[in-house]
Amino acid sequence: MSLKRKLKNFANNTYEPLKTKLKKYYRPKQYVKKWGKEEGLRLYNDFFNYTSEEEETHFQLSGYPHTLFLRKATSDEPTFRQVFMNIRYDMNLDFSPETILDGGANVGYASVFFANKYPEAQILAIEPNSSNYDQVIKNTRSYSTIKPQKTAIWGRSTCLKIINPDTDHWAFEVAECDSNDEGAFEAVSINQLIEQEGWDSIDILKLDIEGAEMNVFKDKSHEDWLPKVKLLIIELHERIQPGCTEIFENAIAKYNFEKSISGENLVYMNKN
Repeated sequence: MSLKRKLKNFANNTYEPLKTKLKKYYRPKQYVKKWGKEEGLRLYNDFFNYTSEEEETHFQLSGYPHTLFLRKATSDEPTFRQVFMNIRYDMNLDFSPETILDGGANVGYASVFFANKYPEAQILAIEPNSSNYDQVIKNTRSYSTIKPQKTAIWGRSTCLKIINPDTDHWAFEVAECDSNDEGAFEAVSINQLIEQEGWDSIDILKLDIEGAEMNVFKDKSHEDWLPKVKLLIIELHERIQPGCTEIFENAIAKYNFEKSISGENLVYMNKN
């Protein structure tokens, strides 16, 4: 093992316990700051008190009328924080969205956020993983405006399968495969989804699809639907698909979008 690698491993091993201690100290404060002492500590203690991984809890959140579900000791909790604590999808818009496509819905928290903020909007929640999709159903079943669909977004219609089924629930990746492969399912393009729903445009398009954006924007079909998007919120996964950032930037540069940043998300407003 090289000296550089040994030093890196030493630094990581030294930092990890400190990181864990800092989380235990600051995380409750984050919850209290956002929701107040009573509700914040109730949520924090509920989420972090468990006897086994993926133990499920249900909870009520101020401002949200329906019960939500969370699998403990999974990526559900950081996903919860991204959506409801850090409000990564809260944008100041000069229009009222009517159509929202939640690509990579995970457990449905973003769709629930959109449904509460834009109660008149029709929301299509796309999630390929079966265990996540079950959570989408639970979290969105009280919202008549949210339509879950178990599939994945790709550049074209094809068959895909999840290639890392043992990873965290928010990090599933897909790849093309034969239709008779184990775990194969049909993927859809954004053009197909627009046609399926009978939409003229997508007012909000949220894409968090773990590297699949590489294929979505590499395929020329994006030239049909991208000009129809009013607001695009996207997380790029360069570490998963090297080169996807360049492909995406080349694609969107052809259109009049204004760029901003919200956490790990890039936000593009269509100025046309």
